[in-house]
Amino acid sequence: MRIPIPTVITLAIAVTLASWFIGTRKMDFAKAPTPEQFVQIAKQWEDSKPHITPLKKSKRQLAETSADNSHQVLNHGPRKKPDQFPEIDFDSAPLLSEHGVLQDKGAGYLSRFASHLESIGQSKHALLAWERVIDTTYPDKNERKQALSAIKRLKGSQPPWNPDPSSGIQLTLQAGASVNDAQALKRALEIAAQNMSTASGGVVQVSVKLSLGKSPNNQAAVVPIALWLSRPASATGTTQAETSPVSFMADPNNESILINEIQMGAYNVIGKQLAKETSFSQLAEQPEKANEDTANPETSNQEHAIADELIECYITRLMWREFANSMKE
Repeated sequence: MRIPIPTVITLAIAVTLASWFIGTRKMDFAKAPTPEQFVQIAKQWEDSKPHITPLKKSKRQLAETSADNSHQVLNHGPRKKPDQFPEIDFDSAPLLSEHGVLQDKGAGYLSRFASHLESIGQSKHALLAWERVIDTTYPDKNERKQALSAIKRLKGSQPPWNPDPSSGIQLTLQAGASVNDAQALKRALEIAAQNMSTASGGVVQVSVKLSLGKSPNNQAAVVPIALWLSRPASATGTTQAETSPVSFMADPNNESILINEIQMGAYNVIGKQLAKETSFSQLAEQPEKANEDTANPETSNQEHAIADELIECYITRLMWREFANSMKE
């Protein structure tokens, strides 16, 4: 027997309404769900998701991903490996040539190594490492500036390398000039010689010798002065060892200017001798002088500071020793 269509429609509507009423009669649609209900709903939804295995990427997609990764590597650059510094026995006294074996690693590595030694409180080794940047590598302008600044800072806190003046290598700073009054020139020589002995850390001990020629009655305002360094003859030798001389023009009565010129002249003498007789890195060129009147106190102070720094920092203690040893009779 067929059920009339109106009856079927009526029953379907009745069943739907009854199901909806029974399922929602305890629900409050005007009130927001609590956080606990949100968590429960999310969990039910997560559990009900179909577990679909992700599709494999095509060759084109893999190539695009690889290109993106390569682009990121190029942008950020490869990660630098941390420096591996050598182990050092800090309980043993270092040599004056300490850390010279690291010269092939370059100025940058030695600079980082010296900074590391400073950071762990090993100032004595740090100073030696900074000196190796100067005398065994070829630093660029910034690396040299950093090393010179560190040497100047650390030298003041370190005792002399050789505290016994009598055991230092004996050198003589010699000058020759024709002047009426040699008092200022002699004092300038003595001060420059003392500065050189101190800068070497006692490795060398410098005395002075002044040779005077006949001076005309009407002496000029500036006169030529010759300068060189010598080493006393050995026990078996008959002549002393000398460097080639350099000369400069200066006012023989202006002690301050004389000290500057003598120290700069000595720097040139030592630089030429080291370049000729040793394998050290070449000494840096002298900083340019200010193009102003030397009577200006600021200019005079600047030149004095440059002359002092050349002797104190630009020539390492190892260079002082090897310079003295390179002088041949």
